[in-house]
Amino acid sequence: MSANPTHVNLLSRLNRIPVTRTVVGIIILLSFVWLAEAFDIGIVGPVLSTLEKDWALSNWQQGLLAVSSTLGVVVGMIPSGLLADRFGRRRVVLLGILFFSVLTLAGALMPNFWSLLFIRFLAGVGEGAVLPMPYLFLSEFVRSGQRAVSVGFSNGILTAAYVVPNLASLWALDTFPASFAWRVPFILGGVPLLLLIPLFLWLPESPRYLLKQNREVEVLRLVERLEDEAKLPHDAKLSDERTRVLLAQSEEEERLPLRTMVAQPFLNRGLMMAMQLTAALILFYILQVFGPKLLESRGTGNGAALLYSGLMMVVAGFGSVAQGFLSDKLGRKTILAVYVVLASTGCLLFAFGSSTAVVFLAGGLTAFFGLGIFPVAKLCVAEQYPTQLRGRGVYLNEMTARTLSGVVTTYFIPFLLQTYGNRPIFFGVAVVLILFNLPFFFFGRETAKVQMEEAGTKLSFGRLDRETFTQQVSSR
Repeated sequence: MSANPTHVNLLSRLNRIPVTRTVVGIIILLSFVWLAEAFDIGIVGPVLSTLEKDWALSNWQQGLLAVSSTLGVVVGMIPSGLLADRFGRRRVVLLGILFFSVLTLAGALMPNFWSLLFIRFLAGVGEGAVLPMPYLFLSEFVRSGQRAVSVGFSNGILTAAYVVPNLASLWALDTFPASFAWRVPFILGGVPLLLLIPLFLWLPESPRYLLKQNREVEVLRLVERLEDEAKLPHDAKLSDERTRVLLAQSEEEERLPLRTMVAQPFLNRGLMMAMQLTAALILFYILQVFGPKLLESRGTGNGAALLYSGLMMVVAGFGSVAQGFLSDKLGRKTILAVYVVLASTGCLLFAFGSSTAVVFLAGGLTAFFGLGIFPVAKLCVAEQYPTQLRGRGVYLNEMTARTLSGVVTTYFIPFLLQTYGNRPIFFGVAVVLILFNLPFFFFGRETAKVQMEEAGTKLSFGRLDRETFTQQVSSR
């Protein structure tokens, strides 16, 4: 079995490069992408609490408006994974931001429930194209020992940024009449259009995607720039044996048809990833969309509920950064298990606690460990597939998880709240978090400190048996 020697050389050199100035710049740019996305997605919760009164929305109308953009996200993900694999990650990011920012801005002009519902669905289509892209980008750009921490920083900014719509809504409510105040966040939703300029100028394409397109000259320029920043030599003869056999195996697998994604082992991997991601997103959507309403049901005023639910997102940002750092050091499965257990504890305290101190403790645990769970929850998805299938695999898992969590579950939350209150909801989330993660804990692979070509191969491997794995690949 042979691999393209130029590709082997470039990947061997890329895999040894630490985080440099350029990589930090890419992380910052992708963090701004998620910041824009967070603001756009986060508009619904604060706006919903205002429109419920101003437009006298029924429960079914609240449910539809709550899931409208998420339904658009799911629809937008259907072609986006294919487009990302065929035309590049960078183009999808640029076009997606342009699409959802223009439509969010138009949302401020909507005169009634049905028009707002439609425009939020269309904006969600653009959000769906962009949402998985930063961690897909970083998984292919950053070397194995620092993938999770880079995603953790970016996702921390994403999660903390969900406080911005809450603060914008608070300011608008204090400054304008309620009939106009709900429109202000939508007007601010057009600001991300300015982000297109630095992204177009400074965001490079994924080097692993470029190699799949045989665009070696572009990758060489990028690798040499990173080597210069890291003060490493331009070693045109470097050929890591492990990288060679992994790349050869990866190239062999990627010649298989698309139905490979629903064959073993990718089918089982995808199911496990979809389950654990669904559990995390159920908690996220409940707190992000209905957080203010849930807190109001506990006797908190509207303004205080908006502020407290926003602060939970800030706490979650710190949880994301910590998880990324720890999972690179101690492993994905270990840290994910810790976060799941403590997030479930927070949900149970929300369900059965009554004192102010217990509610605050529940909020802290749920925010830091529950909303901060996504660096590993999402990165593990990208680590299941070879490069040629990675875009489609990531989008398929995101689409499945967000349909179950952000559409189906979120739609029924207003009815459940009215009928049963919030305690059974939090108890149910705690149970789902545990049960939906058990398959990954028992049968999932540990992908920390593993090259992306190895993480995505269809062969099994063990952390303690690297030599045997390499021999197994070489013999095929």
